[in-house]
Amino acid sequence: MESKIFIAIIIICVALILFGLIKHRYDLFVNFGLRIFAGLLGIYLLNALLTRFGLTFCVGTNGFNALIIGLLGAPGFILIYGLAAYFYFL
Repeated sequence: MESKIFIAIIIICVALILFGLIKHRYDLFVNFGLRIFAGLLGIYLLNALLTRFGLTFCVGTNGFNALIIGLLGAPGFILIYGLAAYFYFL
């Protein structure tokens, strides 16, 4: 019972912190979302281009890649494809 109360308190605290951040820094979340959208669209288009040229190394569109692109932006996009190329040609 105590662990459920503790977890509920943690969830409420995290929700209040996120609400405060969203209320005061809305532009950061919009920027983060736009970078994720543009990055995942870029992954999709570059994967289509690579398969058209016969290269089989493609990057998946998953939550981890979206988080990296959302946090780092274009350098994150380059990092993901750089790692994919490194392990493909290794």
